[in-house]
Amino acid sequence: PVKGFLRGRLDLALPAEEELVADGLPVEIDQLAQWGVGDRVLTDLLAGVDPGRAREQEWRRGVLPPGRLGWRMLGDLVAKAVPLARETLALRTREATAVDVDVDLGDGRWLRGTVPEVYGDRLVRVSYSRLGATHRLQSWLLLLALSAADPDHNWTAHTIGRPTNSRSHDAYATSLLGPIGDYAARDTLRTLVDLRDRGLAGPLPLPIKASFTYAQWRRTDATVAEARRRAGFDWDDGRFPGECSDPAHVRVWGPRAALPASDAPPLPGEGMPGETSRFGALALRLWGPLFDAEQGRW
Repeated sequence: PVKGFLRGRLDLALPAEEELVADGLPVEIDQLAQWGVGDRVLTDLLAGVDPGRAREQEWRRGVLPPGRLGWRMLGDLVAKAVPLARETLALRTREATAVDVDVDLGDGRWLRGTVPEVYGDRLVRVSYSRLGATHRLQSWLLLLALSAADPDHNWTAHTIGRPTNSRSHDAYATSLLGPIGDYAARDTLRTLVDLRDRGLAGPLPLPIKASFTYAQWRRTDATVAEARRRAGFDWDDGRFPGECSDPAHVRVWGPRAALPASDAPPLPGEGMPGETSRFGALALRLWGPLFDAEQGRW
């Protein structure tokens, strides 16, 4: 939301780090490069490429370290991609279609566009990333659009990714959202439009990962203090940079800032029962309806 405010309202572009093209043989690759390999392999598998051939194709790119080290690493990445592809293809039992959306939200606001890659009455989205807040939210927005536009279908959204916990023995993680009624979908879309309006009027203290974690813990009856502590794991820097180090957040809140609006009261129209901070109220407004629609979670 903060990046959207800077770009959409202030027309302010943040500096981006340029990646230097390596001209030597790789000895090791970082997590982002490994994700790129896994994502390409997953794309090949979804297109029907045999795992062995996908592995050979990726090996010839020369991205991985040479010798046994790189071959062993590639085997591990392929092994993680195979169950993701298998589960995704098992759900994509129909040909992919595109669904046009034209929804009157009232007060002169319309939601218009096209939802691509709909398989029957299912959205089936997959990522090589660990299944997290952003993936759920992307599927949720598309599901709301479908549900509001065409109530004659029992639309559902399946989102597949790697397990969130690195110690998990599961081969993949999945989120199932819906079905949701058209009236509930329209009401939720109006709430999201209101959040967007507020986010274009000023920087919205709603970091995606931290707000997801906060809302998740509050939904399990955790205290405000405990939920904030848990959200801090996503916001603060640790072994890896937290959301506080996102360039947009640094520009607005400052370097290593505390969780934004965690002590400020909600603004008019933002209140949520039991939430005394603006951050907490916004988090529940965004994530509460999604949690209500997520099967097998609450």
